[in-house]
Amino acid sequence: MMTSRFLLPALGALGLALLPGCPDAEGKFNDFQDDYEAIHPPTSSSSSSGTGGSCAAPAAGELDGPYVFALSASIDPPNPVLFDAQLTTTDGASGLEMSFVLHALDAKDRMTKVGESIPLGPFAVAADGTFEADFPPLAVVGVANPISGSDLEADVAISGTVCGAGGLVCGALNGSVTKPADIALDGSAFAFEPLDAPGSYPAQPTLNCNGDLAKPLGM
Repeated sequence: MMTSRFLLPALGALGLALLPGCPDAEGKFNDFQDDYEAIHPPTSSSSSSGTGGSCAAPAAGELDGPYVFALSASIDPPNPVLFDAQLTTTDGASGLEMSFVLHALDAKDRMTKVGESIPLGPFAVAADGTFEADFPPLAVVGVANPISGSDLEADVAISGTVCGAGGLVCGALNGSVTKPADIALDGSAFAFEPLDAPGSYPAQPTLNCNGDLAKPLGM
């Protein structure tokens, strides 16, 4: 079972409560969370961040290519932290291994790369296509935070399924924001959506295995 630790930001709403200039950021986040949950009752993890069915692991190289990576925090799923992603698979000592290079995208246009690139992996992929990836502590620049614009640090881990070329790589994300305040992210979701060409990001990226889409820009 993965420990909860993971990156890149308000990685979605990671920084929801982290409004700049606020002396009690965590308190304001808790107030927001209470109001949000009163209007949007929690749903089961299977409906919000399910990992989908298992399948046979693809061959090395079959998944390789450009993706957009959406980190959809449970507190505000439609407003994800987004990353340009290059996914690479190789044959490891125990089977297929998968690596990512992530680069955060500006929340204002979902297209412009900001901050530094982040190499992650390799992570083992089981014969049935399932995988778990425990990320090192990750830092995300404020311009990639769609909620408050605050810089973030987070510890997260993802678990999901890969099923072959051209498909969605998706699943569940757990962990917490560690700076500027401690905020739980358990029950969140992620999705790697394949791109037709590098930089051809969709206007509304896919958020999870259910195929839910990000909120349109400006809404």
